Amino acid sequence: MQLLTLILIALLPVASLARSHHHLSRQHHGSKRHNVARDTQYKLQTKHQGQNFFDDWYFYTEDDPTHGNVKYESRENSQDLAYVQDDGTTVLKVDNKGYVPPGGKRRSVRITSKETYNGGLFIADFWHLASGPTLWPAFWTVGGHWPDQGEIDIIEYVNTGKVNQYTLHTGTGGECKLDPNAGARYRNKDGSQPKSYLGNTLGLQCKSSNGNNAGCAVDDSDGSVGSPFNMAGGGVFAMLWDETQISFWRFERNHIPQDIQDGNPDPETWGIPVAYWSDKGCDIANAFRDHSIIINISICGDWAGAAYDNDHQPGSCSDAVANATNYDFAQIKINHISIYQKA
Repeated sequence: MQLLTLILIALLPVASLARSHHHLSRQHHGSKRHNVARDTQYKLQTKHQGQNFFDDWYFYTEDDPTHGNVKYESRENSQDLAYVQDDGTTVLKVDNKGYVPPGGKRRSVRITSKETYNGGLFIADFWHLASGPTLWPAFWTVGGHWPDQGEIDIIEYVNTGKVNQYTLHTGTGGECKLDPNAGARYRNKDGSQPKSYLGNTLGLQCKSSNGNNAGCAVDDSDGSVGSPFNMAGGGVFAMLWDETQISFWRFERNHIPQDIQDGNPDPETWGIPVAYWSDKGCDIANAFRDHSIIINISICGDWAGAAYDNDHQPGSCSDAVANATNYDFAQIKINHISIYQKA
């Protein structure tokens, strides 16, 4: 995998800011494709699921760019951390068995898709998301040259947090701001249109750089991630990214739209999104290019480490790395990740 030295981000106040990841320049390789003719405007391009899941991903093994107490393992060294269960569920986890001294680095995984994207309808079905002190789980997309090719954070939270944060990071490639007053595109099923998105607005300026990496963000509701999400059996996150918008929806397990379950997704029927960026405030086509998908579980680092006191845990975040029981629920369990393109 081709690597690029990346810009290190500076620590900003945590309460209302997203934390950007550092990034890799990646080669484009073809993933397994599943093209199925359907009577819908979206056709399945790629589906990551089952026993061959990891064939389409790189394993990142460099030092954590966000300064975490984590050692990312190779495919060969992560058989106990990255595997597919007999039922087809893909598991990514943090080591909860080995000895790590206070301040040391605990084993984890970070994977990057071999395929790159310039848009699409991304649907990710998770049975379980990592939860516990010191953790920084993330599911995101990013271009090879950060921030100029952009970053989209689909799932991101820290420690025992229960609120997901959706964030965009951009560079000089295109002006991008979150406009809460942009014309709403979607309506509720009863035809009402109370607002353009349902989440809580955080930062409005998407442009990110060394020392100013908050991005523009929207908070989901309480229980959108963490232990409440897991107790409810997980659910689905959906992102529609095209030249006119970047929109996010989240569905609880018992409320996943039938069209998603049938493999015929139709965002026009899903109601008001949780978060919505319009091309009226963001030059989407220029700001987000050639993205890979990344899934990782970091430990402490620039965000989770700074937010650790908010969980009222004894000692420092790096001290807590020594307690293996902190990672008993540090698992991401994936049903599938499906990417659709317009027909």
